[in-house]
Amino acid sequence: MENKKNISFKLIFTLFGIFGAGLTGLRIYQLFRLTEADSTGFFTRINPSVFVLYIGAFLSVAVLLCLVVLSSNVTASKSPRGRNKPLAIGAALFALGLGADVAISIAKVIIAAKDYSSQWRGDLLAYLASNGYVAIAFEAIFGLGACIYLILIALSYFEGKATFYEYKLLALFPLLWSMARIIRRFLTKISFTVVADLLLELVMLAFMMMFFISFARISSQICQKFEMRKAMSYGLIAALFAAVLSVSRLLVTVGARTELLPDGFAFSPADLGFAVFAVAYINACSKSGRDASEDEILSDDETVEEKDDFDEDFLSEE
Repeated sequence: MENKKNISFKLIFTLFGIFGAGLTGLRIYQLFRLTEADSTGFFTRINPSVFVLYIGAFLSVAVLLCLVVLSSNVTASKSPRGRNKPLAIGAALFALGLGADVAISIAKVIIAAKDYSSQWRGDLLAYLASNGYVAIAFEAIFGLGACIYLILIALSYFEGKATFYEYKLLALFPLLWSMARIIRRFLTKISFTVVADLLLELVMLAFMMMFFISFARISSQICQKFEMRKAMSYGLIAALFAAVLSVSRLLVTVGARTELLPDGFAFSPADLGFAVFAVAYINACSKSGRDASEDEILSDDETVEEKDDFDEDFLSEE
């Protein structure tokens, strides 16, 4: 706890909400008032809101990262135990979002393969790879594995039994899914006309990947020493950008103005589900009651199993 400050997570979540509301409102304004209605994402004009968006995004990352890093209220690198309905609901919503995205990704690959086969003769795999469809296919495969893992997490927290700890291989699938997504974005035809959505999504995916690295280590109880602080800081930032992008795109979609969104940057249910899950996970961890000093007894390279001396469900029954 040396050099750490008594920064409460109530303050951190309050600032998270302020940053999220401000950036989301700003992005909604830009989509409806400053964006060409031709699916390019091009700004009709550059006004101060464009600069405020990028400055606000940078400041929100810096502030949230610093507050979590400096806070003495970060708990030990162990997932919450027992029943936790908010976390279970968050995991279930994320699983549903992943399921929807997997279905959409599979449909995209199938349609692209059929269109190419009906018009051209040549190397189908080369065509799919050069246009990002191979990355989309891997995104679907890894997304399906991540969906199964999130269902196990949801069931674990609904029942109060941490059975998801046993599935260490599945813990890697959320990370692999986010990696496939960022690869697909790097294969996107780069254009200044979509820089806002592309840049914001790349930042989201970068922090999402780092969150899932720490999350996998904590959940599988492998090399989890000092990982909670990373999971909390990276998770909050990724959730912030996921919420800003998904809510603004959802409102545009519900308003039947999808032409305001750049091609390939449609609303993603998984992004909204991730934002809910990440916030629920970090909130649950912040209230776990385990002091961060417990990390000192963990090995740097070995799994440390916790012993359950009694049935928590029995004690919680009325």
